[in-house]
Amino acid sequence: MRSQRGYTLVELSITAAVLVTLLVIAVPNFSSMLRGQQIRNAALDVASTITYARSEAVKRNTLVNVTAATAGWKGGWAVAPASASTIRSHDAFSGIAITEANGNTQFQFGGNGRMQQPLNLKFTVAPATSTAHVQSLCISVGTTGRALTTTGACS
Repeated sequence: MRSQRGYTLVELSITAAVLVTLLVIAVPNFSSMLRGQQIRNAALDVASTITYARSEAVKRNTLVNVTAATAGWKGGWAVAPASASTIRSHDAFSGIAITEANGNTQFQFGGNGRMQQPLNLKFTVAPATSTAHVQSLCISVGTTGRALTTTGACS
């Protein structure tokens, strides 16, 4: 008698059922994980722009402005010394809301690396639509110009 190779229909059906069950559980968690990572990336972009603008102000020993796009911070921003053209810009974000607590659309660093105007900034980075499993992040910038990122919306 010849041995048979392969799988039976019952074995294939059970394997498919287990696979579908795992996918039904994993896909919603995966999408919230991706949205959370997008929030963290956007917050890192804001914080790195703050650090970059501060270091350029010190390096050039001049005022350096960071200005939001016409659509606000979620629409992107530009970094430019007071007397020169844009040295770095950032494109718009999709599905992410970036707001500054006091409605500021521009800030600047002096040649000593300290904030000139306004003196304190607080950016909230959150999903554009409410998502239960994704936390917003707060980026606070004090007078020294150092950015601190914390979990939750800015107060």
